[in-house]
Amino acid sequence: MKRMGIDFTKLLKGYGKGWVAVSSDYKKVLGHAKTLDVLMKRVESKKGKQKVYYFPSGESYSNFVG
Repeated sequence: MKRMGIDFTKLLKGYGKGWVAVSSDYKKVLGHAKTLDVLMKRVESKKGKQKVYYFPSGESYSNFVG
């Protein structure tokens, strides 16, 4: 399996505390909310068959290990 380097600092820039939904190709943010439950409900209604990844968002990602 090939490893991909993804720059989440660029992708998630401008999103404050809460959660973000990211497309399966890691190229766009599909939604943002303060809680995961709210975000999942918002995204589920419009995502179709697309796979979505959920990540916590914050002001700094220097200590994030995923």
